[in-house]
Amino acid sequence: MRFAVIGAGNVGATIAHLLIMKGFGNVYLLDIMADMAKGKAVDLNQSKFLFKSGCSVKGGDDYSEIIDSDFIIITAGLARKPGMSRDDLLMKNLEIIKGISLKIKESKKSPFVIVVSNPLDIMTYAVYRLTGFPANKVMGMAGVLDTYRFMHYIQDKLGTKTPEIEALTLGSHGDTMVPVSSLTKVEGKSIGSLMNEQELAETEEKTKQGGAEIVGLLKTGSAYYAPAASAVRMVESIVSDEGAVLPCSVLARGEYGIKDIFIGLPAKLDKSGFSGIVKMGLNEKERAELAKSAEAIKEQVDKIIKHL
Repeated sequence: MRFAVIGAGNVGATIAHLLIMKGFGNVYLLDIMADMAKGKAVDLNQSKFLFKSGCSVKGGDDYSEIIDSDFIIITAGLARKPGMSRDDLLMKNLEIIKGISLKIKESKKSPFVIVVSNPLDIMTYAVYRLTGFPANKVMGMAGVLDTYRFMHYIQDKLGTKTPEIEALTLGSHGDTMVPVSSLTKVEGKSIGSLMNEQELAETEEKTKQGGAEIVGLLKTGSAYYAPAASAVRMVESIVSDEGAVLPCSVLARGEYGIKDIFIGLPAKLDKSGFSGIVKMGLNEKERAELAKSAEAIKEQVDKIIKHL
């Protein structure tokens, strides 16, 4: 398959690396800084022999190179700085995403588009509106990453190394995200039986602030290993027609009482892309928090509508 990764920063380059490591297909790494993209492509190609990969990476700034891509993964945009929220990036990154969307809409294929740029849910909505691509083929990488973060903080709090953690994080990729603790299990045991209410609340809050923690520690950038892995996990489910239920930012059409926005919901991903939303048994508190998260996204969408 052919992949286009737009944005050759840390997230984009790491996605390209994972794609060739897994042998999913050839990658074009596109960036306005063409030489940077070309240089990273050379470096990535020199690493592929270690993984016995037959795939390759090409870099540059030429949109004609991605017109027949099967997947387009958008990571371009400004990264958060310490003290900056995802919402602070709204209008600055909208301008960038708008330019990209108007170029990729000329695609010869109907590509799957995965948006990683922040503010995630709003940028995914913008791509959907501006490209006119089908809703089942436009998704945002959000809840997969936030779920991994939830798992990390659960593991850290319990002092366990077990990978047998079932967790889910829904809602916005921001401060109103909803870690679904009522359905979370560790080695088959309910998280409520392993943590008291205060410990669980602290773990949920750490999950919500997981990105900001990394930004604060790095000083000059934001997370990229886990975001890249999360985007590639979505690719994997689609390419293999796995049908995995992953929390992604997708277009809601009345599910969970939410409509006409992109928000993190349990989405089934198969060869058609996003093929449906799975209904989970959320408790009353979680349903209320999800509604609040949806309202926060809608407020931001309302701010950009006239610019689309």
